[in-house]
Amino acid sequence: MSAKRNRKSLQVVSGWEAVELIIQCAFYGFWQLLRVSFKRLWKGHRRKYKKNGSTVELTVDSSVGTHCYIKIMGVKYHYVEAGPKYGDPIIVLGDAPDPGLLKSSDWATIVKCLTDAGHRVITVDLRGTGGSESGGRADFSPPRVVEELVGMLEALGVSEHRPAVVIGHGIGGMLTWYLVHARGALVSKFVAVDAPHPSLYWQYPPAPFCQKSLHFIQWPYLPEQWLAEKEGGSDSDEPRWANSRACDWTGALNYVRGAAWWRIPPSTRASPPALLVGRGGEAGGAAQLVASAERCAAATLRVVTAGQSLPAVLLPFLLDKDKSVEDCERRGLMGRMLGAVAEKGRGLSARLPTRLQLPITA
Repeated sequence: MSAKRNRKSLQVVSGWEAVELIIQCAFYGFWQLLRVSFKRLWKGHRRKYKKNGSTVELTVDSSVGTHCYIKIMGVKYHYVEAGPKYGDPIIVLGDAPDPGLLKSSDWATIVKCLTDAGHRVITVDLRGTGGSESGGRADFSPPRVVEELVGMLEALGVSEHRPAVVIGHGIGGMLTWYLVHARGALVSKFVAVDAPHPSLYWQYPPAPFCQKSLHFIQWPYLPEQWLAEKEGGSDSDEPRWANSRACDWTGALNYVRGAAWWRIPPSTRASPPALLVGRGGEAGGAAQLVASAERCAAATLRVVTAGQSLPAVLLPFLLDKDKSVEDCERRGLMGRMLGAVAEKGRGLSARLPTRLQLPITA
């Protein structure tokens, strides 16, 4: 039943439009390949003398929450869970290949405020990133992605009677759009950060690395090599991050490749309330927010400018309006102080002689 719903909300590109798209990808992709080849030849005499530093692997930080694995439709997903077990669920879909926003201090503040308010925050690694399994190109088509996301939500206790809040950043935001269009009843409200509506795919690319290379990305294997070379192309001897390897780009590129061949019907609107967030410094940021809002039944637009914190933008939408960011931070500070006092008390109790410990009575 869910697959049929997905097909109704997502339409595959077919007919002459598909033929035209194939021709454009072949032509512009070949031109991009020539440019990359000339740049590689021009810098080749310097590249062969460059020392390649060791790659920095991803590490597990247990302070951010409990690391868990779940298998959905035969695919192993990794996610980090924080907050009370039976709290209202908030699902976070990060960017790919590197969810940089989720590593910032602003995001740590957001998660702390949400968990203090009783929410259960579940941060999911997209396929091919972090600890989640990857797959072939067909496994990243929007209908398949939606089917897996719906299966994951249901396995985590989300239903139409207990919907979740979904936060998506970058490519994770693109997947959030697909989810709310296909199965909006499972989502109470959603946030899309730096994620234009998929209908604006060619006008506003879904990720920064797509700039001027969307057609070339449709080619197999070569775009991964090109992006890995750009990421690891520094002349310094510092260790390189994991996304300087071609294999770490496959998941992100396959999401982008699949999105090019599917459309959301123009008449459909995302029913859950939406918060659309863009960066003030990006060209066309306000325009893509306005165009994306037209595909929502109810949308709030926010542009993050220099000096403005992300918690001040997201928390009023995610929490009750009478709960400010200052209240969350104050409550979090008080909780840490009480926790420290309790820990000190437990330490003193442990050092007391046994004869002074009173028995517990009814």
